[in-house]
Amino acid sequence: MVETRSSSGLKSSVSTFLKALPFLAGVVATFAVSAATQDASVKPGDDFYRYANGSWLASSGIPAGQQSYDTRAMLREKTSKQVRDLIQDAAATHSANGRIAQKVGDYYASFMDEASIEAKGLTPLANEMTAIAAITNKSSLSAYLGRTLNSEVDGLTANADHVLGVWINQGFEDSEHNFPHLWQGGLGLPDRDSYIDPSAKMIELRAQYQAHIAAVLKLAGLVNSETRAVRILGLETRMARTFAPASDAADVFKQNNPWKRTDFDVRAPGMDWEAYFRSAGLAGQLDFIVWQPSAVTGVSALVDAEGIDQWRDYLRFHLIEHYASVLPVAAAAEHFSFYGKILSGTQPAPNRAEAAIAATNGALGQAVGQLYTHSYFPPEAKARAQVMVADLVTAFRSRIASLTWMSPATKEKALAKLAALEVGIGYPDAWIDYSTLDVVRGDAFGNARRAEAFNRLRNLEKLRQPVNPVEWPISPQIPGAVIMFSPNAEFFSAAILQPPYFDSQGDSASNYGSAGAGMAHEISHSFDELGNIYDAHGRLSNWWSGEDLLRFRAEAAKVVAQYDAYCPLADLCVKGKQVLSENVADLAGLLVAHDAYVLSLKGQTDVVLGGLSGEQRFFLAFAQRWRRIQSEAALRRQITTDTHAPGQYRSDAVRNVDAWYPAYKIVNGDKLYIKPEDRLRIW
Repeated sequence: MVETRSSSGLKSSVSTFLKALPFLAGVVATFAVSAATQDASVKPGDDFYRYANGSWLASSGIPAGQQSYDTRAMLREKTSKQVRDLIQDAAATHSANGRIAQKVGDYYASFMDEASIEAKGLTPLANEMTAIAAITNKSSLSAYLGRTLNSEVDGLTANADHVLGVWINQGFEDSEHNFPHLWQGGLGLPDRDSYIDPSAKMIELRAQYQAHIAAVLKLAGLVNSETRAVRILGLETRMARTFAPASDAADVFKQNNPWKRTDFDVRAPGMDWEAYFRSAGLAGQLDFIVWQPSAVTGVSALVDAEGIDQWRDYLRFHLIEHYASVLPVAAAAEHFSFYGKILSGTQPAPNRAEAAIAATNGALGQAVGQLYTHSYFPPEAKARAQVMVADLVTAFRSRIASLTWMSPATKEKALAKLAALEVGIGYPDAWIDYSTLDVVRGDAFGNARRAEAFNRLRNLEKLRQPVNPVEWPISPQIPGAVIMFSPNAEFFSAAILQPPYFDSQGDSASNYGSAGAGMAHEISHSFDELGNIYDAHGRLSNWWSGEDLLRFRAEAAKVVAQYDAYCPLADLCVKGKQVLSENVADLAGLLVAHDAYVLSLKGQTDVVLGGLSGEQRFFLAFAQRWRRIQSEAALRRQITTDTHAPGQYRSDAVRNVDAWYPAYKIVNGDKLYIKPEDRLRIW
């Protein structure tokens, strides 16, 4: 599972786990676990991971150019083909103007029309270049910068072309109103340290970035591009020095900085804030939340202190960078030469079709999502997954009520949060209305600009609307899930609700063991040390007592010790503390999913399929969802840097579940056997 978190309360999991369907009495269903992947020569009690996956591990290979291959990659490959076919079919069909398929198809076709893009050269930038040239003083600069205030797709980071970024979301303390959350942005290099780290590696990177800036300016026909590049890098370095350090991103309380509109003039002098907010469409906004005050103050001071010519060059450079993909090949190639090859180590460049599909998904996410769900995730699949969610919530309720480390008062708050939790399955009940967005075949640049304007206005409209806790932050065709701690909601996309994790026509036991365990894992984060600072309404409120925390950490220490003992190589052991949060969630997910599976049976005994009982299929599906092959270098890197343990040890969570022992006749003397009193009981 690949997860990224924001201290805003959003946890994005571009992961692989899904939902399952309820037990169907008397129905012999297909099941997701595969005997062909197993190794029957391995005793389940000695190495359950290889018992479940041994044949697959032995016969699979790592694709060329990669260092690992797993179930996530399998799902990405499958979904990528599905989405590619849908978008390309839409482009070939030439649907009637105004229809979803027309917008999707024409956006893709325009992006692919390299001949038209090449013929136009840089002329699509002419109006913006003229607007930049017209900047003559602090007020006009402030107004232009206000026009760049924008929201990003993931709501987490501002792109370099946005000196400040905005995310419209409920307040950290006020859950009934949306506010503009302002965050630092405007840098072309990845982070603050890239500009100030004195190491030889970072010095070289800055030199390469400066050369890239000069090359882009030269493409625009600007003279003295090398000198201008030096000045632009200098400006960005001074901006970076005002940014909050990365360590602050882990502390959401440091980001909760409510500012009134009048505070900007007093606390961040330099910018003409009246001109800025008027241009940004926020002229009447009275309240803001500033995540990094030092960056707002610092950038504002630089507006006043730095020369207008320097700012104009900075804006020209980032304008070209932002639209490089819909500009002539020279601009796109130069962009890739730095951001692809140097910064990311990508070889070779993605093909044009892949880039076009990504751009179409980014601009018209829910439009593509409507096409996707129509073909691959019918209402029946959503309904079955929703039944599973209900079982998981019921199981969570029981687990929370019986926790030994949580005090009665804290349990009451946890149960209130669980009752208020919104879980979105597959796709939104109400789709984004794209009827006002014009997509014109042959106008790749114009389509990108209009899509940005459409999404910008749509985001600003939220300031005049009540908080919507079920607004989808992920497109249905993107395999993944998103936890929104603020508001209190979780979303599981349609693309992740398919094999190898979930089969809407398949076996309940397999689905609960794979998809159900993954969903329950994510839900558990709302009640652990990640989610314990957000209450039932998504407001900042540390609802654990000090005693709860001490008892939790005493139990967590046992988890750390168990995983510290796993050593895949003679000189390499898992870092139990580093992977603690995810291991606790794995165990919670497995326990809750098993409870939910039992609930789904409604007192009946599950059927035997392929010679396996329901209990056996449940645990086997859990182990098979973690299958992965990787190089030794990738394994070492994972253990050094990742917050997730290697798959074989995540699979071993079964050792702590009492029901696993009779299902596979595990006895004392088996390598994975743990005495009942020593099994992890944190959940």
